[in-house]
Amino acid sequence: MQTPFDGLFDGRARIFWPYLLVSCVVAVVLTLRQGERPGLARLKSYLSSADAMLDYRYFLVNWAIKTALIAPLILSARTVALGTVNGLDRFAEPLFLPWRYRDIVLCYTLALFIAGDFSRYLLHRLMHRNPWLWLFHKVHHSARALNPLTFYRLHPVENLLYAVRYALVVGVITGGFIFCFGARLDLYSIFGGNIFVVLLFAFTSNLRHSHVRLGYGYFLEHLLISPAQHQIHHLTRHMRCNFGSCLALWDWLFGTLKCARDVPEIAGYGLGGEEGRYDNVAKIMITPFRDIARRLEWGKR
Repeated sequence: MQTPFDGLFDGRARIFWPYLLVSCVVAVVLTLRQGERPGLARLKSYLSSADAMLDYRYFLVNWAIKTALIAPLILSARTVALGTVNGLDRFAEPLFLPWRYRDIVLCYTLALFIAGDFSRYLLHRLMHRNPWLWLFHKVHHSARALNPLTFYRLHPVENLLYAVRYALVVGVITGGFIFCFGARLDLYSIFGGNIFVVLLFAFTSNLRHSHVRLGYGYFLEHLLISPAQHQIHHLTRHMRCNFGSCLALWDWLFGTLKCARDVPEIAGYGLGGEEGRYDNVAKIMITPFRDIARRLEWGKR
């Protein structure tokens, strides 16, 4: 039976316990290096803030919606993969290229990582740039205090879009590889997750939604998104930068990159005064639809 806490034991989930543990260790080390002492009172205040309590409640609601409603509605990656293979079969015979198995697995793993990360960049950027999609993505940016579960503060419509993105990307790439190499596919993985995602992203991913500033240095932040860069993205005045998930390369190529040294102070999370419109679970669910209705009504005048 599935539970909301299965992710604690799933290496593909953000809240996998080793990822949380490493993030905690890094946070303590960085705090000590800054000359501060991590105290229980400070930690209790952080974990019991209004934003944190809302994230805990919404995490459970979000899980239930994704499990009961979103998962059954979307196409599976397997369905997309079969459709891709059948579509390619109409134009040519399968290639069955005689590559070494290890090379096929490496290329498949790398292709999934790069295409998945680039598609996340594109969709995330679209969520900010499209005025209708932004009404849903504002839910995520309504937090004034960040914690690891803020990652899950996404409106169900946004979750649906990301689920469709995942199915399409994984399905098309898998179908393409089956057409080229047959069913000799596997994934280089750690803890069940893509090895590139785990090594480059997973162990510090929970610091992205926190108040612990960890930068990677100016050079590396042109290649990888650091927790500090994602924190900059959550600042009210810098939301149109750092859309990348793991790779900063896309932000660099498309002019949306901002490195940690460009914004020395991290302060001012949220929507600049609109946070109260999303301060409980019901408002998170309903407010975007109300805003859409108002826009449509205004357009009729």
